[in-house]
Amino acid sequence: MEPKTATTSAKPDHAKNAINTPLTVVFARHAEAVDQGSTGVRKDDDPPLTALGRRQAVRLARRLDRLAFDHVYVSSALRAHDTALEIMRFHKHTPMTVLKELDEVSRDHFIVVPAGFGPAGRDAIKKERETVERFANRLRHTHKPGEKVLVVGHGNFIRTVMPMLGGRSALKSILLDIGNASVSVLDVWRSGSAVAKLVNCAKHLLPGEST
Repeated sequence: MEPKTATTSAKPDHAKNAINTPLTVVFARHAEAVDQGSTGVRKDDDPPLTALGRRQAVRLARRLDRLAFDHVYVSSALRAHDTALEIMRFHKHTPMTVLKELDEVSRDHFIVVPAGFGPAGRDAIKKERETVERFANRLRHTHKPGEKVLVVGHGNFIRTVMPMLGGRSALKSILLDIGNASVSVLDVWRSGSAVAKLVNCAKHLLPGEST
């Protein structure tokens, strides 16, 4: 009689899966907003979307409608919030958090600050950088490998936080072009590295709608 061989089902190796699975962060820039410089709107005001911006937001929402997100983060700016509202029509059961710290930052994170730049300006840049780093750390510590997160924000913020999530300084990274209502995708790994899978994609917009 043949000896019986005991069989056991393999248990999932969660530690290994964590190493081999990234956290996926999808970035969507807000749709086109009213041009503050040409309308007389004060620059400290929060401009709404244009008519084109509203169309862009609808097309962006339709592009993202079949993706399953574990969480959505949104800038407190009106143009980002209104863009997110279109997206959330397809994600009604996904938790959404509106954060002031996702508001737009300056372009100065991508240039060597001139020697003549005053202390106030340097301090403002430092505070912005710390805010962006804080959000990057929040994503890393709050979300697990395998999750997918959507961030609806601004061009300069996205340009700054993407390299930070990969452990790089925005100053030493390629200056990315991030158009209105565009989509970028970053895989963030447990090791501390990150891989850009998609940058500034606007294939969901019709010809003439990209801004």
